[in-house]
Amino acid sequence: MEFLWIGLEQTFNIYTILIIAGSVFLGIFFGAIPGLTASLGIALLLPFTFGLGPVNGLAALLGMYVGATSGGMISATLIGIPGTGASIVTTFDGYPMAQQGKANHALSLGVFASLVGGIISMILLTFISPLLAEVALMFGPWEYFALGIFGLTIVVSVSSENMLKGLIAACIGVFITMFGQDPVVATPRFTFGFAQLEGGFSLLPTLLGFFAISRFFMDVNSTDKSTATIKLDKKYNIFPSLKIIKSSIGNLIRSSFIGTWIGILPGAGGSIASFLSYDRARKASKTPEKFGTGHDEGVIASESSNNAVTGGALIPLMTLGIPGDMVTAVILGGLLIHGLQPGPMLFSNNAEIVGSIFIGLLFATILMFIIQSGLMRYFARIIQVPKHILLPIIIVMSMVGTFSANNRIFDLWVLIIFGLIGYILILNKFDLAPLILGYILGPIIEQNWRLGLMVTGGEVLPFVTRPLSLLLLVVAALSILYPIFKKKRTVEKQK
Repeated sequence: MEFLWIGLEQTFNIYTILIIAGSVFLGIFFGAIPGLTASLGIALLLPFTFGLGPVNGLAALLGMYVGATSGGMISATLIGIPGTGASIVTTFDGYPMAQQGKANHALSLGVFASLVGGIISMILLTFISPLLAEVALMFGPWEYFALGIFGLTIVVSVSSENMLKGLIAACIGVFITMFGQDPVVATPRFTFGFAQLEGGFSLLPTLLGFFAISRFFMDVNSTDKSTATIKLDKKYNIFPSLKIIKSSIGNLIRSSFIGTWIGILPGAGGSIASFLSYDRARKASKTPEKFGTGHDEGVIASESSNNAVTGGALIPLMTLGIPGDMVTAVILGGLLIHGLQPGPMLFSNNAEIVGSIFIGLLFATILMFIIQSGLMRYFARIIQVPKHILLPIIIVMSMVGTFSANNRIFDLWVLIIFGLIGYILILNKFDLAPLILGYILGPIIEQNWRLGLMVTGGEVLPFVTRPLSLLLLVVAALSILYPIFKKKRTVEKQK
């Protein structure tokens, strides 16, 4: 652990701490505004780190990463629009809590859960990163396919009121991912002669279309333009009550471990971690029927897991040179720019950099908690802005963020069309959560199914004979069957 002391010496100075604090604040801003993402923020910040040196430069990137990941919950809670993909699940319970006049309580829970998730992931990053990276290497296409199937079983949880509509929505989400180039052989499909469709539907316009634009149509159609529909509770508590903390310890630890583990798997990301943690929390809860209505456990599961992804995603980056998600892919560029080569030799050749990354992540997490706790009462005032002013600003920011991602007018059309589709689905009582889940998991399932078949010459057996793949598929089957069995027993007892 000598490298930790070296990292502490490198990082524990007023200059570095101010850099981290400033980048965390910017990250919170980027995360809270729909259309501005963590990867965009880090990409914009990257050129400014050239003259800072590797320690301060990487500290700035980590601060932006942590701040943006946590900041996404602000808009998810206050206006029901996730600021980042990782905060989608926070809307399930955070926004209903805000509608009940408990916005500050929801934000307090989210910030505290973010702190715990970040610290646990940092501890795991420090002590077991090489071991976890070796386990992650055991994941082939068969295991990733099984993980995707396991993820889809969450539809059972998020669609408990109407399973059929939930499955239809999930299928729509999977179908959306099939437009564009084939993920294995790169041949165009479902393009209908339009060259723009070859790139498929990107995450940002899809996400903002279904959440932001559809919400805009709903609010314009059903609310009074002159008044805000949500009221803030009287005070913001920096820490949740001791009773809530005690009852949430298991949820916090479990969700943080899930987030760290999902972060290790390349391409998975915070949104999948949040869905899985939410599902596990609901199944372990004594009051699963409260999930989706403004329940503490739902907010805690989502925010602790998606913030734990930050530490988990750094594990394959540092030990193997493989970025765990889109954001760490940009951070990889930062390492290379500063003359550092990620991989096993990084720990022996640049121990001071490894230590400064670990300590920088810890400082960023703590400063995120301090900044958000100190300024949350000001962030929360966003809901006091009249909707006839707030909604146009959100739409403009969504459009600017969508266009800036790929510089395509086509993405703006996608934004509007998916907004209309989302609006129609909401009017017909469809839940958008299974749709987004299908959209996220569809490419993982399809690509790894086909890659697995190609590697084995068309043999299906490895999907059910490899230990990790079989375990995930068995757990997926139990995740589907258990709620059905439980519901059947409840009906029988009521007779």
